[in-house]
Amino acid sequence: MTIVRAVHEELGTRTADGVTLRIDRVPAKGERRGAVVCLHAMMTDGRYFGARRDVPSFAAVMADNGVEVYVADFRGHGHSVPPHAGVDDWTFDDLVEHDMPAIIQLVSETSGLAPDQLAVLGHSLGGLAACAALGTGKIPSPRILLLAATSVWLGETAPRRALMAAYRGVTTLFGRAPIKAIRAGHADESAGYVGQLTSWSMQGRWTSLRGVDYMVALETIETPTFAFCGAGDWMCRPSDAEQIASRIRTCEPLRVVGKLHGDRFDPDHFQLFTRPELAKLRREVLAKLAHTPDAA
Repeated sequence: MTIVRAVHEELGTRTADGVTLRIDRVPAKGERRGAVVCLHAMMTDGRYFGARRDVPSFAAVMADNGVEVYVADFRGHGHSVPPHAGVDDWTFDDLVEHDMPAIIQLVSETSGLAPDQLAVLGHSLGGLAACAALGTGKIPSPRILLLAATSVWLGETAPRRALMAAYRGVTTLFGRAPIKAIRAGHADESAGYVGQLTSWSMQGRWTSLRGVDYMVALETIETPTFAFCGAGDWMCRPSDAEQIASRIRTCEPLRVVGKLHGDRFDPDHFQLFTRPELAKLRREVLAKLAHTPDAA
């Protein structure tokens, strides 16, 4: 199959607290069979979904098969600036309470589909934000939720606690997490975000700043859910992903992507979306995203 350049359109929306978010839309080729909101991981932005690339990227493949793709950048990431880490501040709760509702509303209005007709695909941080927003009622339930390499570190091991402590210390020193300077990713993270993230490892609980237990809130999610992770992913091992997936009563058994499960190789955290060799996984994801005919 030949994939042509993904023709994208940049959209913008303002959150309730006044932040402008950017979202790339890649229209479906031919008859639309569904629409998906893609949410990115920490320390980067939505670029790896490939909405702006002319290679057989994830977004291009989905669009070529009839799925309209919306790739969002959370505040302070990618094209959703300002705010800028170090100059401005934000927390994980801001993504849950402000970014997620604004993103879903814009996609619903642009696509002409009700929120319960949309698919939401969250990767890593994106999956956590989607889960927290659903579990606390900040967004309505979509048609299906896909969770890629979604887990939260709660200080399970000494190396993880040490890494989180170092992350917190460096952020305190610089007033932000200098991700771009150390070439660990494409987006710096704010002090407020890192402070909340690392507090989960210190306390052993995934909570909001006001004490809402996000882990417990997962049990209220009634959305059909498909969770998957890479067998070669040290950041989100299958046991880590299972910690989230097992709390969602409507989640299918965790799909581990790797050679033992019929895939070409054992992917890491980002290769789930960046390696076209994972054709089996892409077919499975496409089947979920285009599960029902377009109601528009």
